[in-house]
Amino acid sequence: MSINETFIAGVLGLVTLVSLCCLWLLPGGVLALRRRAHGEMQVDLRPGYSPDTLYRVLQLYGPDGIRSFRILLLADMVFPAVYGAFLFILGDLLTPAHPAAAIVCAMAVAAACFDYLENIFLFMALRRLPLRHDDAARAAGVCTTLKTVSIIATLGMLALLWLSPSAHG
Repeated sequence: MSINETFIAGVLGLVTLVSLCCLWLLPGGVLALRRRAHGEMQVDLRPGYSPDTLYRVLQLYGPDGIRSFRILLLADMVFPAVYGAFLFILGDLLTPAHPAAAIVCAMAVAAACFDYLENIFLFMALRRLPLRHDDAARAAGVCTTLKTVSIIATLGMLALLWLSPSAHG
């Protein structure tokens, strides 16, 4: 493990953390949208949602909230690259010779790709408003589920690799 790779991992980790804080805490972010939706969580943060759920939440947002959601989705076109690269480099640095490291790296890339697909399908659904685009909404829900599973699997595998005795020597 070189100092450059470790430094890059640290920078990506910091950028991931700062990005998460911004996405959640800034005006128009996740928490602001949750308040607009009377406590309902944003759809791209809950796996397995249906088109009905998406359109119910969008209705709760209202026109200003939908504009905020669009802006948030635009910002989320950068975030998957950041967290995907961070998880990838963690997998690569942790145990590069371990066969599972390649799986971790692949799952990190998959999570980011599913996140991008989710955003694209959400943009398609938003573009049709006030009409519904149930196929795009359904596809977005499937991608959200696959993104979530990929992130959890990546983090779980990283934890297992980090805790395994072969990872440290």
